[in-house]
Amino acid sequence: MNERTGSEGTRLSSGKRTKMSVPRATATARLNNDWSVAKGARPQNPGVWRTATLTDNRRATNCAGASFHHHRPPRPRGTPPRPGSPRPLPARPALLPAGNMALCEAASSLYWPRVLLFGDSITQFSFQQGGWGASLADKLVRKCDVLNRGFSGYNTRWAKIILPRLIKKGTGLDSPVAVTIFFGANDSALKDENPKQHVPLDEYVANLKSMVCYLKSVDVPEHRIVLISPPPLCEAAWERECLAQGCKLNRRNLVVGEYAGACLQVARDCGTDVLDLWTLMQKDGQDFSSFLSDGLHLSPDGNEFLFSHLWPLIEKKVSSLPLLLPYWRDVAEAKPELSLLGDGDH
Repeated sequence: MNERTGSEGTRLSSGKRTKMSVPRATATARLNNDWSVAKGARPQNPGVWRTATLTDNRRATNCAGASFHHHRPPRPRGTPPRPGSPRPLPARPALLPAGNMALCEAASSLYWPRVLLFGDSITQFSFQQGGWGASLADKLVRKCDVLNRGFSGYNTRWAKIILPRLIKKGTGLDSPVAVTIFFGANDSALKDENPKQHVPLDEYVANLKSMVCYLKSVDVPEHRIVLISPPPLCEAAWERECLAQGCKLNRRNLVVGEYAGACLQVARDCGTDVLDLWTLMQKDGQDFSSFLSDGLHLSPDGNEFLFSHLWPLIEKKVSSLPLLLPYWRDVAEAKPELSLLGDGDH
């Protein structure tokens, strides 16, 4: 009868079960208590010696997950590694001196001020190349983070609802140093042609005041707020856009002007700054069509026009802010941490 080997190390021969003899050997390995199971991990405190028993020259694993091998005599220097031998451990990375680590731990977090742009599609698109928001962010680099919170198609009815989700009451350092509120292009849509976006004029006024009041309640005072009126509407260009989408002209420039005037009045009542874009773009009867890409949204010229008039209002709110972190030529070469772990007001 042929011999068969059982699954648990017994040999079956002629119906008899016989225990297999297993050679055993002992090897000693120097291991760390927290040796990682991951291949190639490096012991951090190689000071603990353990002894493990090996079976059949196979790898055995202790309860901590470390592997052991039979002891072999050391190879002469320069001899290539044996097949299957473990890879050499990588060199330990250089550590920061204790003094540097103490400086890092003691350094305060770097406060980065914020400017919040809140509005509809004219704000959402402002971070495109040449956009007024992108120009503002470039102007304030290393002084402020400029956050774009523009929502295409939104009106003040919806904006009032989401504003508390964008800004909450926190410490004084968490409050934006400036906030722009730029709505009206959708609120002023004609009710009969675009009832979903249309907001009645009196509600538009109430919504703007409500948002200003909310900002004041979360420590953004009125002198940090800038209201921006909707720009004028080029009816001929916008009508072409509407017809291309299968609808009638759904806005009128005179109606937009009423909302712009209401925005101006809210700013007076609430004590905020205001940028009356509707009036400025039509000043002295100039042709404003070049400021608009499709009759409603801003063209590159329109973005530049808006930025040039908005920047003076924003500048006075951020003029006292320092450039964050020192100029590279001013960083101490021998001990850069002395320059870089300060308060950032360089």
